[in-house]
Amino acid sequence: MVFSDSDCRRRVVYALFILVSCLFWVAVSFAAPEEDNSPPYQGSGNITAEGISDSGLLPDNGTDSPGQVNAANSSAENLSDAPEHLAATVHIEGQSPQLKKFWDNHRDVLPWDYAYVEDIPSPVFKAPLPDTEGIRPVRMLDGGKGTFRWVSLEQPEIINAGGLQWYNINPDEYVEARHLKKFWASDFHGINLKEHPLDGRYGWVVFDAYSSTKPGREEFFDGMLLKKHTLVRLYETRHINGWDWHRVGENQWLEQRRIAKIVDEPRPESIPADARWIDINLYEQTISAYEGDRKVYVSLVSSGLPDFDTPTGLYRIWAKVRFAKMSGGEKGENFYYLEDVPYHMYFFNGYAIHGAYWHNNFGVKQSHGCVNISCLDAAWFFEWTRPEAPGDKWKVNKKAKDATWVWIHDKAD
Repeated sequence: MVFSDSDCRRRVVYALFILVSCLFWVAVSFAAPEEDNSPPYQGSGNITAEGISDSGLLPDNGTDSPGQVNAANSSAENLSDAPEHLAATVHIEGQSPQLKKFWDNHRDVLPWDYAYVEDIPSPVFKAPLPDTEGIRPVRMLDGGKGTFRWVSLEQPEIINAGGLQWYNINPDEYVEARHLKKFWASDFHGINLKEHPLDGRYGWVVFDAYSSTKPGREEFFDGMLLKKHTLVRLYETRHINGWDWHRVGENQWLEQRRIAKIVDEPRPESIPADARWIDINLYEQTISAYEGDRKVYVSLVSSGLPDFDTPTGLYRIWAKVRFAKMSGGEKGENFYYLEDVPYHMYFFNGYAIHGAYWHNNFGVKQSHGCVNISCLDAAWFFEWTRPEAPGDKWKVNKKAKDATWVWIHDKAD
């Protein structure tokens, strides 16, 4: 088919019109929304392992200095005399050589390595055997379908016996290595504010997120990746389309649900002015230690999931133990069995603050009601809280006059 010159000109004009229209709509799509003057909320958002829900605004009193405090590269520009190790280098995969080396050097905090029981049931034998055919196990690691079960390892190295490989999980108890998957706990930890005071507003990125160059703009297009548990400074806050957007560096903005903000809380009237007390902010998923009105330590928590809410209110620590097993749920449905959970601090019935070696989701709701904190944080809080619990025995004292107070609240309760 042959076109005339006029037909060709019309087709070129039409093609240019389509191109300009497409460019216009792309530009509109990338434009940042207008600011929203609706009333502010309190907090940064209830973030759970299953999704993201309600959240709000904190007043802006930020300063104007560049950059975020990276987990592996913090500097005195961002913190008052901050050392490089202030925010831990976090390895999301719990099998990294760096984590193994770290925990080999911190056996004073965690004496054992741990393994997830992949096969339910798994037989336990009295000795590592070259062949198990016809040999009766001493017990089974069971729990039914959906069981979440972890064991501590009496010896961290694999034992070879004939053609089989074994782990020693307890004295005279061995499980074939093929049934277990070995992990190391997270090396994340909070900030000792006596040693490293903060000089502005800060928060932790709670999962890997891309920043935006403008508040309200979609992620991934032109921002930079901020790894989970990076400590960032909040220089400026804008409220757009119902959400807070925090500026964490030059042309770097994060929406509030990506950040757990560090918030100063007033001491409840019932707590004496010279007492030690713990503030647990379920909305921000943070934990803070106070001596009177002075905050001395801050970190992240993982509190109860929506069906397993952590109780709110004012409590006192009534029992402590350095290591103990934890189990719950019903076999075949939400059953869990966890060996040698570190640093229990019970504040209400069976609810405790304790270390969690089985996940690295601190800053996100995760638990069955207890308050999960990292193992390093748990060791710090265990030594700081009262009553003291020397050795490995249970310390139970419901009438201790110096027992540490625990204030648990959601938003600004």
